Amino acid sequence: MPTNFLSEEQRRRFGHFTEDPDEGQLAGSFLLDQTARRRAMAARGARNRIGWAVQLGTIRYLGTFLNNPEEVPAVVVAYVAEQLGLEPAAFAGYGSSESRWDHQEQIRDGYGYTKFEFDQWFALARWLYLDYFAPWVRDRRPRPSTAGRRAR
Repeated sequence: MPTNFLSEEQRRRFGHFTEDPDEGQLAGSFLLDQTARRRAMAARGARNRIGWAVQLGTIRYLGTFLNNPEEVPAVVVAYVAEQLGLEPAAFAGYGSSESRWDHQEQIRDGYGYTKFEFDQWFALARWLYLDYFAPWVRDRRPRPSTAGRRAR
């Protein structure tokens, strides 16, 4: 996703965990309902089950997937693993697993997330231009003065 409109500090923090989520944030983004638990448990093996659930919570929390899903705080892995009845240590190695890409697709399809690619970028840029920039420019451009003209 393009981030050149963000400040250097915002770019550094975007799409990363900058601190451990607190209890409220864990419950808000990483709590698995029955459907999410069922979908996570459909993955093969403990590592993939935890990984699937961690990725679902990550996109809810950060709004994006991580390049390496293992770059989540340990408290997140423990919280998710406990809900699934699995050991947090089983998550090790998930970041290099190819199944993480399949899980991202499953989450996109199942929860309505989309990739922010050119079409989405263009639609956003057009909307910003037409709804915000163009009216702002139109309202601020100089108008021809009618002072000093004679009425005919």
